[in-house]
Amino acid sequence: MRAMILGASLVALSTPAVSAATVPHKPAMPHPAATKSAADMSAVFAMFDKLFPPQPDPDPARLVLARTSAAAMWPNGAYASLMTGMMGNVFDRVMQLKESDLPGKVRSKTAAMGGEDRSIHDDAVAADPYFDQRSAAMKQVAAEEAGKVSEILDPRIRDGLARSMARRFDEHQLGDINSFFATPSGHALATQYMQVWVDPDMMRSIFTSMPEMMKLMPDMMQKMKAASEKYPSPPKKAPAKH
Repeated sequence: MRAMILGASLVALSTPAVSAATVPHKPAMPHPAATKSAADMSAVFAMFDKLFPPQPDPDPARLVLARTSAAAMWPNGAYASLMTGMMGNVFDRVMQLKESDLPGKVRSKTAAMGGEDRSIHDDAVAADPYFDQRSAAMKQVAAEEAGKVSEILDPRIRDGLARSMARRFDEHQLGDINSFFATPSGHALATQYMQVWVDPDMMRSIFTSMPEMMKLMPDMMQKMKAASEKYPSPPKKAPAKH
């Protein structure tokens, strides 16, 4: 369980690159699994195009202004900074959890019987004397890989953000936005607004709403059922002929 927690936290930070071995002067033959994966991804992208079809180009003047806004809101390295900061903090907090902090079904038998209340980090170090060094090394790799992902994602996110903003705001509004982003306060907001959404206070606000939202579910399901029952049930499928 400890290894799974470490792995899941660190994998979320990285997307390791996989390179194919090649023979000099001879193209490498694609692996059947890789070929199938590429075909599967083509089908996924084809479906994605229908769900989120390409949009017409925004007004050029508005797009120029929106690109300035997007550059302030999503600078180079933004994705890497967001992911390494968020996941690194989560990992550190997970390591500090004690057996008594875990749900009953997850606790070890020792803790459930009132034994020593050890932290996840304590157990991990007891099982692996090099756990801290190993974790630090894996975090470093994960941060480097997140940087590579950021180099791919950041310019595309900026482009999508600029195009979206150019459609939603007119030239006057975009000018006001850019003027604000040019101030110290505006710059601070533009560069930290994504971090605000994953701040512990923000996450707690969402999580603590769950019990009340769950209470709405039975009534909602009844209303959905009543809405469906306004219409005749669909015909039953005939059994398949063999």
